[in-house]
Amino acid sequence: MSDGEDGYALVAAVASIAVFAAIALTVLSATRMGIDEVAAEHAQLQASAAADAGVVLALSGLMAGDATQRWSLDGREHQLAFSDARLHVRIEDERGKVPIGALDEPMATRLLEEVGLDGDRLLIARDSLLDWTDGDDEPRPFGAESSYYKAAGILPSNGFLSSIEELGSIRGFDVALVERIRPIATAYTALAGFDPRFAHPQAIAVMEEGGHVGSPAAIDRARERSGQRTALEFTDATDLAGRPLTIIVEAQLPDGVRARRRVVVEVTGRSDRPYLVRASD
Repeated sequence: MSDGEDGYALVAAVASIAVFAAIALTVLSATRMGIDEVAAEHAQLQASAAADAGVVLALSGLMAGDATQRWSLDGREHQLAFSDARLHVRIEDERGKVPIGALDEPMATRLLEEVGLDGDRLLIARDSLLDWTDGDDEPRPFGAESSYYKAAGILPSNGFLSSIEELGSIRGFDVALVERIRPIATAYTALAGFDPRFAHPQAIAVMEEGGHVGSPAAIDRARERSGQRTALEFTDATDLAGRPLTIIVEAQLPDGVRARRRVVVEVTGRSDRPYLVRASD
C-alpha cells in the first residue's frame, strides 16, 4: 500500500472511530436520560402514593371513635409524615362555604367583592352568574343567557352548578377568578343550607346580611382557624353523615417532588360503606 493510501486509510479509520464514539455517546446520553426519566417518574409516583395515604389518614381521623382523637372540620392544617414524605392535610366543611348556585343578588355581589371584583367587571360576573342559575332566558342588564353562549356550544344550566369549575363557562369568570372563589364557595350544598360553625370567615361575610369580614362571627372563625380558640367539634362521628367535606393533601418528598390531592367525600354513617367520593382531582 502506498503512503497516500496509508494516509487515506488512517483518516478513514479515525473518522470511523469518531462516528462510533458519537453513536456511543448518543446511546449513553439517551440511556442516562431514560434512567433520569424513570427516577423522576418513580419519585412522582411515591409523592402521589403519599398524597393518597394522606386522604386515607384524614378519613380515619374524621371517623375516629375516640372524640379526643377526632379531626376538626375547621380548615386548620395537620402536618404528618408518611414514609419519606411530609404531608400537609386540611379538611374543609362544604356546608361552611357559599352555596354558589343558590345566591340572590346581594349575596352574589358580596361574594364577588370578597374576591376582589368591582365596577363593571363585578356587574357582568354577578348578572351572568344569576342568569346562569335562574330558570328563564331573559338576560339581566349586565348578564348573559343562552344566545350569548350559543356560538361556543354552551348551554346555561338554569339551575344548580355541578361544580365550582363550571363557573369558568360563565361570562365574566376566568381561571384566576374561579381559583379565588374556590376556597369559600361550593356546588355541593345547594339544598342542605349554610352552616357557619366551621365556615371560612369570608363565607360568613357573604352569607350574613350586611356581612363583612370584621363581623363578630367572622372574627371568631378567623381566631379558630389561627388556633387562638378551640373550634366547636362534633360529639359523634355519625353526626357527619350526609355532610360533604373536602380533604386537601399536599405531599412533599425530601428531594422536593410534590403531589396534591383534593377529594370531596361524604360520610355515610354506614359500616359497610363509610364514605362516598363526590369529586376528586
